[in-house]
Amino acid sequence: MADGYSGKDFLAGLAEDWDVVLRKPVKQEMPDGRMRTYIHGSGPDGIFVSAGYADHRNISSLICTSESSGDVRFLDACTELDVAGLDHRKAHAWFDKVKKRTDRRHEREAAQSPGPAPWVVSDVLTSGPVILVLDRANRSYRLRILGRAAR
Repeated sequence: MADGYSGKDFLAGLAEDWDVVLRKPVKQEMPDGRMRTYIHGSGPDGIFVSAGYADHRNISSLICTSESSGDVRFLDACTELDVAGLDHRKAHAWFDKVKKRTDRRHEREAAQSPGPAPWVVSDVLTSGPVILVLDRANRSYRLRILGRAAR
């Protein structure tokens, strides 16, 4: 996202505000053979967070999830990521708009499909060094905030 930006203070604040328990960092090997560091956490009522560190120091992705019983306001709180260049007003407005659009599209597609509930992906927002995208499957939402190098 930005050289020298770990996001750890943001994660600590998010964890405190939403009663999310952050686990110890873990290293995982990706399909390309590279190692990545992740910090995962979970909170009450089906909220989850996962922060990825491509170089083990600088945050490269943040994924916030709200399961069916969770609070989607948690996802909006994730748009407050304090990386330089992210326009928070624009991110909040985008989230409000795409959440409504995603819900309408999901309901429309679910009514037309007798099979499993559809997976719906929002429009993308690019703001500063990050890309934001919201997706919904059933009653679960996932907000992905990716460093632009992830494209």
